[in-house]
Amino acid sequence: MSGASRLPAFIAPMLAQIGEPFDADDHLFEIKWDGMRVVAFRDDDGLRLVNRQRNDVTARYPDLSGLDGVRPGTILDGEIVVFDGERSSFERMLRREQARDPRRIATLTGTLPAHFVAFDLLYDAFESRIDEPLSERRERLEAVVGDAACPRLLFSEGLVGQGRAFYDAAVERELEGIVAKQLTSRYLPGKRSDAWCKIKRQQVLFCVVVGFLAEGRDIRSLIVATDVDGELAYAGRVGSGIDAVASARLAERLWPLERPDPIVPCRTRGTWVEPMVYCRVRFLERTGRGDLRAPVFLGLVDDVS
Repeated sequence: MSGASRLPAFIAPMLAQIGEPFDADDHLFEIKWDGMRVVAFRDDDGLRLVNRQRNDVTARYPDLSGLDGVRPGTILDGEIVVFDGERSSFERMLRREQARDPRRIATLTGTLPAHFVAFDLLYDAFESRIDEPLSERRERLEAVVGDAACPRLLFSEGLVGQGRAFYDAAVERELEGIVAKQLTSRYLPGKRSDAWCKIKRQQVLFCVVVGFLAEGRDIRSLIVATDVDGELAYAGRVGSGIDAVASARLAERLWPLERPDPIVPCRTRGTWVEPMVYCRVRFLERTGRGDLRAPVFLGLVDDVS
């Protein structure tokens, strides 16, 4: 596409596999930003922000209009994030993303300002860079971000080699995790490759089952509670991780414990049970309302040696 004056209408973002912390001198390690994946297109007609579902979200983020300062012919891969102090906040990002009314958007622009964190450069000067090594794309990207001089446009810093220490530092700061990328890798639009590896911070919590949702007699998800400052409190619903074997075992344990109402206030409907069954749940973080984010059922406590 050399010499052309138009950019592609869409490029599907490259995806990462899930992995564990490691060290490697041929890898770059970056923060895993807790926001919304977006590809930014800057052509002669202006700026377009397009999410993974191919939706143009530019109008939702007027505070990112400064990205017009990026030179035409540029495509950036990155995340729109909303910070809570030094950390990107998924909850705050979700409030921005759900806003559609222009007055609401204007208000949130002032109270929850967004930033675009760029971590890859796909086009520069209307020429594709996706076949270049990541190391070269990143070098160009840092120059593009610096030249734009936009305070809402940030360059995603990284560290080469020391992945385990970088991950430990991310966990210490209670960040979502890190991403490892091979420095020699080319960009693979829309593909999930081991050239990119996301390493998430995971937590495990012991919860008591206070209810469930079922189809017929089959358990589809659990309603759980956990200790908060010495008091039992609702912690949300858990469906991931419940396979056919787990569903049958849960049904055997839970149906005989049915009771008319929940033992704690719950923000959902369900079939309620006496709090006599405990389980382990893996999750990313607790939301401001106390729910477990991205919970996964790991098993009943008496199934664990």
